[in-house]
Order: sequence, then C-alpha cells, then structure tokens
Amino acid sequence: MKFKNRANECVKTADGREVWLSRSVAVTVCVLLECQGQPYILVNQRGPGMPDYPGYWNLPCGYLDYDETTAEAAVREVWEECGVNTLDLLPQATVAFFDQPWDVSSTPGDNRQNVTIHHGLHARVSELPAVSIEHCEPNETAEVRWLPLAEVGSLTYAFHHRERIARFLDHLAQTAGVRYA
Repeated sequence: MKFKNRANECVKTADGREVWLSRSVAVTVCVLLECQGQPYILVNQRGPGMPDYPGYWNLPCGYLDYDETTAEAAVREVWEECGVNTLDLLPQATVAFFDQPWDVSSTPGDNRQNVTIHHGLHARVSELPAVSIEHCEPNETAEVRWLPLAEVGSLTYAFHHRERIARFLDHLAQTAGVRYA
C-alpha cells in the first residue's frame, strides 16, 4: 500500500526534551441565540496582532491546550475572545454540542494542517449576554458582536467560517428541527 502522508518530525529542545511536530487540533464554536424571536450568532473580528486574516471576522476559535478536552477549549475560547460564559447558557440550551462535537474537519488546507473540532449551542434567551475583549491576548480580537443571523452575509470571514455557519444551521435543522430562513 502507498500513502500520501509525511512522517511527523521530532525536534530536540534546548533542555534535551523531544517534541514531535505534528498537525494541530483546533476548536471552532457556533453560539446561536434567539432573543425576542430574532436569531443572533456570536462573531469576532480578528485583531491587528493576528498572524493571518487581521480584520476578517470569524467564529470564536483557537487551539487545544495540553490537559484540556475539546469542550473545555471551546468554553475557554469563547470566554477569552468574546467574554461570554457558555456554561451559563447551557441550562437554557435547546441544543448543545459540547459533550460531543457537531462536526470534525480533518482535510489539510493550503495554509493550515489543523484538525478542527466544531462545538456549539442554540438557546433561547430573554437578553443577549454582554460581550467583552478584556480576556484576550493583546491585539487578538478587535471587536465582538451578536450579529443578527440575517446579516451573516455582510461580513468577510476567515477560515471559511461563513460556510461553517451555514453547515451549523443545516445541522440544527436536521438534528433538532431548529430552522431559520
């Protein structure tokens, strides 16, 4: 049999440890809230300190840390990048994909080799939670918004996140009967 993979590379650190360079695991989180009959999705604008796509919009996302589950990473990334505690939203969730992700992407891209685990939730709330960038790394996030779902097409997204939003909406419709036009 012949495979197209490349072997991972082992690198020795200055203190003599061996570290394997391999594909990274990332999480992306769709937080969709319905407030007074209007659906909103949580998005943030990449700050000037980001190495790629500064100024573009995306769903909260980031890399998995050591000793962290993908669900824990999802909660952490939404908190760090947007100031929203998804744990507070879980009791109100009509559908939550934290114990199990709703999708996994593993196709290597042109500029990324990430395996991306997609978490998310849908909840009905009486008011939208406040957003904040105070927990971010400096210049990581420029702005955070609860974007009306009808306006999703008005922004330019990094990492094909516009398509991710559409797939999340399809998944909600198929698995939970939650539909938005």
